[in-house]
Amino acid sequence: MSEDPESDGEPDARDDGDASVGHLELFFDLVFVYAMSQVTELVSADVSWQGFAHGALGLLAVWWAWVCYAWLTNSFTTARVAYRCMIVVAMAMMLLAASALPTAFSTGALVFGLALLGVRVLHLVMFAVAASHDDRRLRAALLRLAPGLLTGPVLVAVAAAFSSPYRELLWVGAAVVDFGGPLAFGVRGFRVVPSYFVERHGLVVIIVLGEAVVGLGGGAAEHLRRPAVLVAAALGVLIAASLWWTYFGLSAGAEQRLQRAQGDERARLARDAYSYLHLFLVAGIGFFAFGAREALRGVADPLPLLLAIALSGGVGLFYAADVAYR
Repeated sequence: MSEDPESDGEPDARDDGDASVGHLELFFDLVFVYAMSQVTELVSADVSWQGFAHGALGLLAVWWAWVCYAWLTNSFTTARVAYRCMIVVAMAMMLLAASALPTAFSTGALVFGLALLGVRVLHLVMFAVAASHDDRRLRAALLRLAPGLLTGPVLVAVAAAFSSPYRELLWVGAAVVDFGGPLAFGVRGFRVVPSYFVERHGLVVIIVLGEAVVGLGGGAAEHLRRPAVLVAAALGVLIAASLWWTYFGLSAGAEQRLQRAQGDERARLARDAYSYLHLFLVAGIGFFAFGAREALRGVADPLPLLLAIALSGGVGLFYAADVAYR
C-alpha cells in the first residue's frame, strides 16, 4: 500500500486497492503484542487458578482493544499526518497499560484501567471523525456499538476502586460487554477489506509466535550447560514451528471464504473468524509459551499440574481454534 506521509486532513476510506498492512500498523501491533506478552508476567507472579483467571481477563481486555483498532484501520488508511499522530498517542497509552498489566489486579489497577480507557476513547474519536465523512450505514453501525465500546473499559477503570472478588466481577462484566456487543447488535454496516484483514491478523499471530520463541530462548539461556534444557528448548521451537505451519500452510480456505462473502455477511464472518476465533489462537500460543518457559526452568523436575495444563492445553486450544477457523 502506498501512503503519503505529508498528506493531512481526514483519513481516507480503505478499498480493495489498499490491501497491504502499512508500516505504522505493524509498529502499532508490536506494542499490543508486548501487552499480550505481559499476560504471562501476570500469571508468573501467581501460578494458581486465580492467577490463570487474572491472565485470561487481562488478555481479553488487551485483545479487544487491539480488535477495535484492527477494524478502524481496516476501514480507513493511515496516510494522514493527524491520523498517524493519534495512532502514536494510542500506542503510548497502550504501552502504559502494558507496563501496568502485571499488577493490574493490585497496585497497578488504576493505571491500567485509565490507560485502557484512554486507548478506547481515542479509538472511538478517530472512528467517529472518519465515519462522519463516510457512508450513513457505517455511522449507524458505530453508533450502535459505541456505548458498549465505552462501557467495557469504564468498568475496568472503576474496578480499581474495589477489592477482590468485586474487582474480578467488574472485569468479567467488561469482557461480557466487549465481546457481547457485536453479537447482540451486529456488525452490519462495517466494511471489510479481506486481504488487509487476513494479513493484519496473520502478522499478529506470527509476532506472538516470535515472542514465544524469544521466551524459549530466554529460558534456555539460564541453563546452557544442561543438555536436557537444550533438547527441551529445541522441541519447543519445533512445536512453535508446527503451529506456524498449521496456521499459514493449511488455512488458506478461510481467506477465500472471506473474499467470496459480500457486505454484511463478510463483516459477520470477519467478526467470528478473526475478532473472536483468533483470540483463542493467540491465547493458545501464549499459554504454551508460558508453560514451556516455566518447564525449562525445572526441566529435571516433575511438571506441576497447572504448568502441564498450560503447556499441553495451550497447544490443544490453538489447534481447536484453528480447526474452527478453517
